[in-house]
Amino acid sequence: MEKEKPMMVVWDEKEGYNARQKSYPTNLGAPKFDLPEVDLSKTKNTKKMIDVFERERIELIEKAKQLQTEYMESVMVWESKYSFEPIVGNVYYLYDFGKGNTLSIIKPEEWGKQEFFKGSFVLTSEYKWKKI
Repeated sequence: MEKEKPMMVVWDEKEGYNARQKSYPTNLGAPKFDLPEVDLSKTKNTKKMIDVFERERIELIEKAKQLQTEYMESVMVWESKYSFEPIVGNVYYLYDFGKGNTLSIIKPEEWGKQEFFKGSFVLTSEYKWKKI
């Protein structure tokens, strides 16, 4: 009957004691052996990528809201009543007298119509109305 080897000894029937041939630690005194954290690095990088896309998505949503507001304000001013040719860069004043909007060159303080005043607008070089 052959003598049994202790559990902590690396033994192979063909090669005998082969602890030095192993690519991994075989006893408690061996150098530390860490598995590369491939999945963890993928997870970290994936999270970074998702964060970038989320920031870009939020920026796009904000830009779309801003464009919609600019569009609605421009349409509101262009559809108002006025009897002059608006000049780029000049400030105009929008009023609502109950029969539709009216665009004027007269300030609400000069006209005394504060209760009807909706806002001040300037015509940009792109022919969009911008509320100021």
